[in-house]
Amino acid sequence: MLDIEDYDQIFPYGSYAEGLRRDISECQSTLGGRTFFERLLELLNIKWRKMYPPKGDDGLRELHKRICEAPITLHYKHCLIFYLLRDLSPHYKTSPEWATQFATNVHLETRFWTFIEGIWELDHLQFDNAVGHLTHPSIIPTFPDEILITLVNRRHHQLSGMNETDILPLAYYNCVKPPLATDAIRQPFVRYLAARNVTEAYYWIRARPEHEHRQLLEALVEQTLDHRAWGGGEPNEIENIYPREEKALELVGLPFSEEEDEWIEKFLTEGKGRTLKGAEDTVLMRKIAIGSLHSFATGKSKQGKAHHGVDWKTLKDGVKKGLGPREGEEGFKA
Repeated sequence: MLDIEDYDQIFPYGSYAEGLRRDISECQSTLGGRTFFERLLELLNIKWRKMYPPKGDDGLRELHKRICEAPITLHYKHCLIFYLLRDLSPHYKTSPEWATQFATNVHLETRFWTFIEGIWELDHLQFDNAVGHLTHPSIIPTFPDEILITLVNRRHHQLSGMNETDILPLAYYNCVKPPLATDAIRQPFVRYLAARNVTEAYYWIRARPEHEHRQLLEALVEQTLDHRAWGGGEPNEIENIYPREEKALELVGLPFSEEEDEWIEKFLTEGKGRTLKGAEDTVLMRKIAIGSLHSFATGKSKQGKAHHGVDWKTLKDGVKKGLGPREGEEGFKA
């Protein structure tokens, strides 16, 4: 019978080579300085700092000792050791893989096996495979918000050619339903949704708790009007997929409530959004879209760039003439 406390029996073919440690450290850096394996050690109250990846045989022995001596259930110890063997198995070159042999010998439950496979793949930046494992219905979601933000933030590292067409964050969200407990998670996710589909992002916001709505709407507007590409792909390629102009037109036609309209106008005229390209144009277009013609005609605005010989001043003059004696009627909407 396999004795997991016997180091030489568990790791018979050596420890972490320098090349393997270097590869893991690079992945660690990409993930913000901490792997999900380290998060798991912390969750199980095992001292983890500067323990992974282990330095040589002594480092692996110490980590193995801490796992074995930890006051946790046996299957958690199996999971942690299985993860380490997933690192080492390609270098052990056994058939079947040493990690697989270990999991089979200790009768590791499918749900634990699947979860560890998923976080190992996530830690090694194998995102497609990771999402496949981490959305399996047998597992209890662990670190759901952290996993989601890792998938969303891949764009910062230009991983997997990520752009608006990327579905992994949305696939994970739809399957797992992370709580999105903090603004640090919600803001990047709503920007990701807005980059994919402005209308769907708006209705997603509507379904969130009321106290979140204003900040999420501001993020939606900012993402829609921001001229910078959201993803890691080529700007021209992304513009061809979902042009900024198309997003802006979609935005001004959304069925905002009166309160939401007030929030957005204030954001674009007085708040952070006033510096966005097209902020003032968006406010004016929204007034036209909802038929608030008196407000449009009497409001202040720059003349702006003419398009096909028409600028905002020309439009305002035309609206004023069209309103005629009704121009002063505050409640009038065409």
